[in-house]
Amino acid sequence: MEQLNKIVGPVIMQLAQQRRFSREQQDSGQEGVRLVDADPPVQPPSVDQTTASTRRLRPLPQLPPPTGVLPAPLPDSAPSCPHCKGYGYVRADVPYGHPHFGKPLECQCKRAKKHEEHRQRLREQSQLDALAAFQEESFETFQLWLPGVQEAYDAALHWASMPQGWLVLAGSNGCGKTHLAVAIAKRCLENGSTVLFAIVPDLLDRLRAAFAPTAEETYDEEFARMREVEVLILDDLGSEQSTGWAMEKLFQLLNYRYNARMATIITTNMVDLEGIAPRLRSRMRDRRLVRIVTLTGAQDFREMELGQ
Repeated sequence: MEQLNKIVGPVIMQLAQQRRFSREQQDSGQEGVRLVDADPPVQPPSVDQTTASTRRLRPLPQLPPPTGVLPAPLPDSAPSCPHCKGYGYVRADVPYGHPHFGKPLECQCKRAKKHEEHRQRLREQSQLDALAAFQEESFETFQLWLPGVQEAYDAALHWASMPQGWLVLAGSNGCGKTHLAVAIAKRCLENGSTVLFAIVPDLLDRLRAAFAPTAEETYDEEFARMREVEVLILDDLGSEQSTGWAMEKLFQLLNYRYNARMATIITTNMVDLEGIAPRLRSRMRDRRLVRIVTLTGAQDFREMELGQ
């Protein structure tokens, strides 16, 4: 034990003296001996080192310039409705207890959009833009020089400017009845009305097809659209098959519009309306609502063109 003390004692004393000396140097503000276990100070990179590391960075590859036509920028979105701010519904300023109090109501902008969609759908159904013959027919292209057509032309032009009541154009084949009916439909569409032009046999076929399970719309929806349209133009009444079902549907359609005093155009080859069902004929002869123009003396323009 004494030998161990003799060996270890001087070493401990030497270490204690070194630590005391280091503390004295630190207290006096002089640089002392750096301790072994101290972390080395972090030196900021020099300017040369920064430049060297920057030079080692690889430049980004240069992309080729774009080719072709760039897409046009999207148009700015339409301004929202000042009434509903684009939501499509408004609340009525009514007192508590009113039927509309607190209920969302369709804004006028939403109603206008639905009205225009309805107009376009009926226009497509009328095929005014699809059939080549209908594309050529208008008031401007009507052949006024043909005998016996002036009264019908004037009546159709006046009715198209103010669609009210019923106008019946009666005459033989090829006298221009369908041409005037198409011209009326186009003029009413230009004025913003909802218009349905239909040849009577085709209209009945469309109603029959609505009963099929694969039909896009039900019979009730199809019939309601025909019945409620602002301007209904029925071409070639009397050319349909005189079945009980056909007569019943035509009576339901025209009787509703008769009672509601809705604007309606009818063309027929039945000059005296003979051959039309008595219930319909009675309503078509009501002078309080209906004006009948007979194209007396008008010739078939198709035969005249062939004869030239």
